[in-house]
Parts: sequence; structure tokens; C-alpha cells
Amino acid sequence: MADDGDKDDDKGDGGKGKGRRSTGSRTLARGLALLTALGEHQDGATVSGLAEATGLDRAVLYRLLDTLTGEGFVTRDSESRRYRLGLSMLELGVRAAQGLEVRRLAGPPLRALSDETNETACLAVRDRDDLVVVEVIEPGDRFVQVNYRIGFRHPLGTSAHGKALLAFLPEGQKDASLQGVRQRGVAYTRDELEQGASGVAAPVFDHTGKAVAAVGIVAPTARLPEPEAIALRVLRSAREISERLGWRPRRAG
Repeated sequence: MADDGDKDDDKGDGGKGKGRRSTGSRTLARGLALLTALGEHQDGATVSGLAEATGLDRAVLYRLLDTLTGEGFVTRDSESRRYRLGLSMLELGVRAAQGLEVRRLAGPPLRALSDETNETACLAVRDRDDLVVVEVIEPGDRFVQVNYRIGFRHPLGTSAHGKALLAFLPEGQKDASLQGVRQRGVAYTRDELEQGASGVAAPVFDHTGKAVAAVGIVAPTARLPEPEAIALRVLRSAREISERLGWRPRRAG
């Protein structure tokens, strides 16, 4: 994925390779920035839009897009001239999700939660300052569902899943707004991340007692007039997944 804009990095190192490594690193960073920008445009993005989002020169963008398209990481719609993430990205995402132990162990409890509530059950994990959905189980007979899909990403504290996890992380311990979540062990949101969508979620702990994920349900707000009514089911699912990860409740005394 080399581009002409990086050629100057090779000057002055006597051809010893230092500049080439720098060039490669910078080009890789640009390619990753481009893929990230495309991931934020579900309907695709034009070169102009990508230039604005990434700050990259159009000539550089065209070279990167040409390489990524050839490898299947990006696709181009010839009619709209918009670029989108390709199937190769989907393959990598699926493989990454499959490698998560918590996702594998959460399967049966997550399925049971969806069956019991007849709503969309989701498992999410932290990625730096964001929350990423890694598994979704949808009920088969619901025609109206919340668009909470695998790979969906949002800031950590802006959903029931995110708040449930953040409340039990070190950086969330001093957040007074999460005190209720810590006391109840479950988080509720209503029309917060998305208008018309509500959620109920609880943290999942590993064998060390560390909060590593959040499990819960998301549904149209109209179907969750009293989210507290399903809190016990969500808590039970979180406990089952935690126990599968080796977590054990602390003994009193």
C-alpha cells in the first residue's frame, strides 16, 4: 500500500531500511484510518467524504482504495461511486469474535435470555473507550427489532450494556451517576442511545472478579414500559455466563 507521498521518508538513511519501515508504518496507519472511516458510513462513502473524514489527499486515497478493493477489504458501487467495507473485513471480524472465550461460553445463556424475554439479547465487550457488540440473538417472531448488530460500536457510557460494564470498571467506580447501577447490579436506558430503543443489561465477571463484558436485552421502548420486570432474567443470564468463566461469588466473612 505504498504511496508517493511517503517517498521523502526514504531520503537521508542511506538506503538502510529505516525510512522504508517508517514509510510502511505510515501507509499502514493511513489504510487503517481509511477502513475505520468506511466503517462509520453504513451507506458507503465517496472519495470526497473520505478525504474530509481522514484528512488524506485524494491521490493517496485512490491508491489505498485500489489496493484494498483488490484484496476484498473494500467494495465500490459503480453507480453511486460509493465505497463500502468488503467481505474480507467481515471474515476478519467474525474470526475475531469467534476467538473470544466469553462469546463462546455465553451462547446458551444468551439464547435462553432471548427465548424467555422474546427480545433481542446481546453480549458486548470493551474496546478502549468504546463498547462493541460481539453476539446477538434475535427472536424469530418479532417483526420490529432494534438495530443492535454484531460489530456495532458506541462510546462506553451511552447504553445499558456500556453503563453496566463501566460501573464495575476502575474508571467508573467514582462516577456518581453509576452508583445506582452498582447497587442494583443492572443498568437501564430509555431512548438514550437511539430514540425509541431501550435496554437492560448486567455485567459479566471472569474468574478474577474483573468485569469483562455485559449481557442484556434491547427492544423498542414501547415493549419495555417496565424494564425492571425483566431485570432478574438479565441478572441470571449474567451470573450464568460469569460462572462459565470461572467466577464465584464472594463468601460473607
